[in-house]
Amino acid sequence: MDLKEFHEKKIEDIIDEKHVWDLPLIDKNASIEEVLSVLTARDHVWVVEEKGSRKLCGVITESDVLHLIAPPRLPKYVFGRKYGISLQHGTARKAEDIMHRQLIKCTLNDKIGDVLRRMVNAGLRRLPVVENDEIVGEVTVHYLLQILLGKR
Repeated sequence: MDLKEFHEKKIEDIIDEKHVWDLPLIDKNASIEEVLSVLTARDHVWVVEEKGSRKLCGVITESDVLHLIAPPRLPKYVFGRKYGISLQHGTARKAEDIMHRQLIKCTLNDKIGDVLRRMVNAGLRRLPVVENDEIVGEVTVHYLLQILLGKR
C-alpha cells in the first residue's frame, strides 16, 4: 500500500473485531493490585467508569506504575498532599488515583494521517478510538505498521 493511500484511510476501515473485544479495560475503582495484574500481560490498560461500561475516563501505562514501585525519593509537597501519589505512603489505592485523565483520542471517522500526527505531536504509541465517550477500539503504532505492510 502506498503511504498517501494509507494516510487517507479512515480508522473505521482498518479496525477489526479483535480491537473491540480484546481491549485491556479496568474500572476506575479497581485496586492497584488489579491494575498491576493486568499490566503483567499488557503495557497499558484503559480505565472505564464502572465494570461492564465502556465510558472511557483514563489510561494507565507501564511507565506510570514505574514511579509507584520505584524506591521513594525525598518527600515532596504536591498540591497539599505530602507525598503525591505513592504506594508506600498509601495515597495510591485504586486505578483512578494513578490514571491519566487528559486523553488524546481519535474517532472512527478520523484519517490515519491525522491520527499519526496526533500521536507524534503528543509522543504517544497508542490512542483510544472513541464514539460517544465510549471506547470502541484502539490504534497502536504496532497495528498501523501491520496495516501498512499488508499483514492485516
